[in-house]
Amino acid sequence: MFRICYQVRTYLEMTQMGYEEWQQAMQTAKAIVAEIRREYKAYLDTGDKTHSKKADELKGTLPGACFQTGDVAISVGTKKFNKGKRGRWREMRHAFLNGLVVIDIDHLKEDPRQLFVRLSTDYDLKALGILLVYVSARGEGLKIVFKARPSAEWGNLICQQYEMASLLGLLEYVDDSCKDSTRLSWLTGPDDVLYCDTKELFNVEPQND
Repeated sequence: MFRICYQVRTYLEMTQMGYEEWQQAMQTAKAIVAEIRREYKAYLDTGDKTHSKKADELKGTLPGACFQTGDVAISVGTKKFNKGKRGRWREMRHAFLNGLVVIDIDHLKEDPRQLFVRLSTDYDLKALGILLVYVSARGEGLKIVFKARPSAEWGNLICQQYEMASLLGLLEYVDDSCKDSTRLSWLTGPDDVLYCDTKELFNVEPQND
């Protein structure tokens, strides 16, 4: 099983994430995501930026996971700053890559669920090493988690993302902020999970409905 760093509400509570924790996190996220999407839709309908600001604030309360790193040291000093804010922060220099890569596909021109149907029809996701695909918090993008190829083949973390996105025809939608190995991926509800290889990702056999 891959080691995945996980947190609920705060960066300070990060442990190894397993299947049960992931299930609990998605249940926590479900109601929050519904409110985020209501606020974001109101922003799109009215242009009122207070709705967009509220959606962003709500995103910050979602549970999340660092899919790309298995162990992260967190600074303990009180003089550490990040974007002007005092606090404890994940230290990328102490992050250890775990063999997973995340592509953040954002601002899609089509419904992400319809895009997934097309991708799953055109490509063998398992053969590509894709382990998880889910709809992002605002409902207009996808998170795609896959197994990294050898660095000699696909290069470093951001190159891995570009290579897979290019292969899937999604290169123009990649958010390159995920080049930071400690970047948190906000989790969403169970209904937003479009594909998950639970045996490979969490060492849990798929459940038959």
